[in-house]
Amino acid sequence: MNTKVLLVDDDPDILSAYKRNLHKKFQLFSAQSAAEGLDILKASGPLAAIVSDFRMPGMDGIQFLTQARSLYPDTIRIMLTGQADMQAAIDAINQGNIFRFLNKPCPSELLIETLHTAIEQYRLFNAERELLDQTLKGSVRVLVDILAVVNPLAFSKAEKYRSIAKKIAERMQIQDTWEIELTAMLSQIGCVTVPEEILNKKLHNQVLSSTEEEIFTSHPHVGEKLLMNIPRLEGIAAAIASQFASVNKNNMPDSSLAAGIIMMLNDFDELSQSGNNISQALSTMQNQRNYDPAIMSALQKEILAAWDINLAEYDFQDSIAPSRSKPSQNVSIQILNVDELMVGMILDENIIDKNGRVLITHPNIITDVLILRLQNFARLGLIRNTIRVKLSAS
Repeated sequence: MNTKVLLVDDDPDILSAYKRNLHKKFQLFSAQSAAEGLDILKASGPLAAIVSDFRMPGMDGIQFLTQARSLYPDTIRIMLTGQADMQAAIDAINQGNIFRFLNKPCPSELLIETLHTAIEQYRLFNAERELLDQTLKGSVRVLVDILAVVNPLAFSKAEKYRSIAKKIAERMQIQDTWEIELTAMLSQIGCVTVPEEILNKKLHNQVLSSTEEEIFTSHPHVGEKLLMNIPRLEGIAAAIASQFASVNKNNMPDSSLAAGIIMMLNDFDELSQSGNNISQALSTMQNQRNYDPAIMSALQKEILAAWDINLAEYDFQDSIAPSRSKPSQNVSIQILNVDELMVGMILDENIIDKNGRVLITHPNIITDVLILRLQNFARLGLIRNTIRVKLSAS
């Protein structure tokens, strides 16, 4: 359990007294100024609790705890002051979201009791967050597994989008890519309601009837409805809903970076399926939309770096279908029995049943659900027992 406590007071004698009384019960850090306290937070955080004096030169306790909150919102903040200032207490609570406001001199027993309560509160906050994270990840995994089974073409497209979107985000130096990756991974979840025949026609650039087009273009809003009630996915649901926004420069949606990346990948995919090379596609995209220049630049750099070829020679469609790109030297191809498949392997061929129907497309990452599905089909004699996969050479 995290028992780290930061003590901040400009009086060294008071800090020494704190440390004598508290060092056996907590892991202590101390600072004689707010600036020093922020440096400790950045170097040693997250901490369970902070105890700060109110009156300090340069930056007072309210300003310090407000900045500390922006760094580590879950860290419990406690204010100590010798000033009987009710307005200071109100400001501290409102601006710094203070857990307790204690007067100086504070009895050791009261301070120890307050810190124990603060650390327990911190533990409860983090336990709830961990539970939410696990629930969220589990919910997403179930949705993705369902998509992989119900509509393998849509799953394959989503996985390719996720891979490219992550690399775009990294090139843009975005530290936390989870929302962008999840948006890409779940961007096709609404396709569970779209017949596979329609997706096949889109993949092969065949003309859809007005009814088929209506069904296909409805999948982002179906995805939004599926996701909007899952905690912490509200923004992702909104981004997914906007992925088919109008291409009119004057009618671009006010949406997140994740939405911008997915909209660009959709256009990228649409143009590639129409036979455009990269030069033609980028030119068309720049004329159609007022894209975020940073996303456009990162997309172009990622394509060129991944395939190490000249812009004019590049086949735009290959970026959406990495299976046709040149093989990595760190990957080997093996043919395995379905009972030898393991989670994390990558399919190197489409899985087709005895009637010629595509069950799973490549290059899909193999999950436990896909393994079970393949084993069941193989037991019934609907597919062959051997599967070609990619394995890391390491």
